[in-house]
Amino acid sequence: DRTFFFFSYEGQRIHRSLTQTFSVPSAAERAGRFDASTPLCDPLTRTVSGCTPFANNQIPRERVDPVATALLQNIPAPTTVSAVQNLVAVGSEVNSMDQFTLRMDHRLSINDTVFGRFTAYHVRDNQPFGTGALNETLLPGFGRVVTTRSRNLALSHTHAFNTSLLNELRIGWLSVAGGQVSPNQGNAFASATGLQGVTAHPADMGYPQISFGGQFSTVGDPTSFVSRNNRSVELYDNLLLDRGAHHLKVGGYIFHLAFNPVNPNTARGAFTFNGQWTGNAFADFLLGYPSAAQVGIGRADEHGRSTWLHIYGQDDWKVRANLSVNYGLRYEINGQMNDVDNRLSAIDLSTPGARFVIASDDEGRMSPAANTLLDQIPIPFITSKEAGWTAALLRPSYRRFSPRVGMAWSLGEHSDTVINAGVGIFLNQWAYSVQQALAQTLPFFFAKTVNAASDAIRPTYSTETMLLAPANGTVGGSTMNHDYRTEYAKNVAVGLQRQLTSTTAVEVSYLGSWIVGADSSTVLNVPAPGPGPIGPRRPVPQLSNITAIRWDGYSMFHGLTLKAEQRLSSGLSFSASYMLSKAIDDASDPGATVSETNLPQDVRNFAAERATASFDHRHRFVGNVTYALPSGWRASAIVTLQSGAPFTVNLGTDRANVGSGPAQRPDVTCDPNDGAPHTAQQWFNTNCFALPAPFIFGNSGRNAVVGPGYADADLVIGKDVVLASGARLEFRWEIFNLLNRANFDVPNRIAFTSNFGRVFSAGPARQMQLWIKVRF
Repeated sequence: DRTFFFFSYEGQRIHRSLTQTFSVPSAAERAGRFDASTPLCDPLTRTVSGCTPFANNQIPRERVDPVATALLQNIPAPTTVSAVQNLVAVGSEVNSMDQFTLRMDHRLSINDTVFGRFTAYHVRDNQPFGTGALNETLLPGFGRVVTTRSRNLALSHTHAFNTSLLNELRIGWLSVAGGQVSPNQGNAFASATGLQGVTAHPADMGYPQISFGGQFSTVGDPTSFVSRNNRSVELYDNLLLDRGAHHLKVGGYIFHLAFNPVNPNTARGAFTFNGQWTGNAFADFLLGYPSAAQVGIGRADEHGRSTWLHIYGQDDWKVRANLSVNYGLRYEINGQMNDVDNRLSAIDLSTPGARFVIASDDEGRMSPAANTLLDQIPIPFITSKEAGWTAALLRPSYRRFSPRVGMAWSLGEHSDTVINAGVGIFLNQWAYSVQQALAQTLPFFFAKTVNAASDAIRPTYSTETMLLAPANGTVGGSTMNHDYRTEYAKNVAVGLQRQLTSTTAVEVSYLGSWIVGADSSTVLNVPAPGPGPIGPRRPVPQLSNITAIRWDGYSMFHGLTLKAEQRLSSGLSFSASYMLSKAIDDASDPGATVSETNLPQDVRNFAAERATASFDHRHRFVGNVTYALPSGWRASAIVTLQSGAPFTVNLGTDRANVGSGPAQRPDVTCDPNDGAPHTAQQWFNTNCFALPAPFIFGNSGRNAVVGPGYADADLVIGKDVVLASGARLEFRWEIFNLLNRANFDVPNRIAFTSNFGRVFSAGPARQMQLWIKVRF
């Protein structure tokens, strides 16, 4: 009997210097002094016939709003005299990672072995200007910190009944916590300035977000900070039976998840100033007269639970010495997510007039937490029991069979050529992050909107008290289509490998994948394009736009790969692969990405969204080479070349007059990729885009512009030294992005803005790290 212990620690610290440009108010504007060429109206003197301008276009100091005064103290001063893009800020992105693992292997007897492993992982990423994945450009001091802390325990027991029968039992436990945190978390800005109607929860407090109708960069904290504290337990049992030509394997899997997200969207408040009162958006801000305000009431937290049960059977059959066949069948049940307190709600537009369906227990009782906001629901509501739904508010799915078959066939007298082929159905589980939509809806969460009347003569709300007013924006929300469909992929793979020499092999392979039932986002209750007020033209006028998850998304992938490999010979080995591929879908993610909003332009015409996927890299080459010297030194290099992926050009305005939500696109008059400069100042031909006529959608397709490609070379130099004690010392010097190439990120894709087509960020510059490992 022997017991083996293993311990490892890995740590990493990466610092990146980032540069970002912003538009901020000048010193004169901060002091309330404005250009005299445009008279500044005093809102308190407004009448139907006009108003009295401020003397000398100067806002008196005593009239400046305390919220504005406090926020201005946190806005950096301009670094140039330009009216726009006048602040150049440099920030440091710091990424730290620590991971340690403790492992034990123990042989109980000749037939029994046990294994245990515990891993702790912690990563922290300081994003001074926000994240590009969310298209954020946050002013210095208002960034994000993203953290992940995980603990993982794995145990297994293997028992051999005899030489042909083996059982493996595995148990796993995982804890994952962390999320997005504001550097200003807990800042009591609201109580210090008199701002009312926003969160009082210590974990959610911070700065409100202020937008100026495009006049300056947005100020304040982001409106969304998502965190989680999840736990999961899983149990596997596999039984292996050797019957000569047949190697049978049957087993089962049980998984239980405790899903605990928190998403206090807009808890700090968000205010819009558009110049409605003075003629200047920033002047409205200084005076404290917003045109609109939003706040999220509630934490949108959830105590979700889900249990899965999977069973399978598989046979590896050696038909002949040169032919093996593998076939099997899986059956999976993935339980829909329930909240232990039934704090879920869905908006059902499939019935006349629409309705809210609120989760309830088997007796039809709703959570007491619903009572606070029930009176804010403007249409009928019923319980899930009354609707005939489960408390998960999604139709259960039990038709989840997953067959697959494959083969390996050796050709030729010496079996130098092998054909591999396989086909199968592979089931997928929708990302639980999208399920938070059911926790971000009335009566458990209220995205409250207060709008100043567009025909008001004088301001009726101040920044400090506007969020105390009753909501006068129509009620929206989020939902998921109750008619759930299982997502699955139909995959086909064929490969041909040929051994040219004892150390050289080549391969050609094809992979085809067709995904059905993908979870994609859409918007409901959208009026048809046209003139006039939006609300009365909606299918349900009492409600505004409703973001929703649909289950009819799709994608297709075809990939042809050529590969050559030289195994180690005379100290040299290498491999090279080239893939030609194409991916097509109608949305590449259930949420917004840096490449596209992943919402349709015309919610009544999903067919118009069919295009190459935003992860479609048509050409990809990866090569690596390793050279080992007799002295123990070795060097290896990896080269990656990849063509750019497409992205979507969107409008920042509601040209079709259908309300916010649908991802509207401009007209296109030529191919923006032809003759494109491909520089950081202008990546594509922006002149190819034009504004559509009012009340129609643009004719530009989704993902019509190809983004920057990627090229990278990494180098590793290392040496192993055997110490006198028998221990081994390993030294490595790693250089990433050896040539220090600027791999551009996606350019600004919002049409007709001042930065349209410009690139503002790139991948990591050259980085080096040294490490020494001792094995004993």
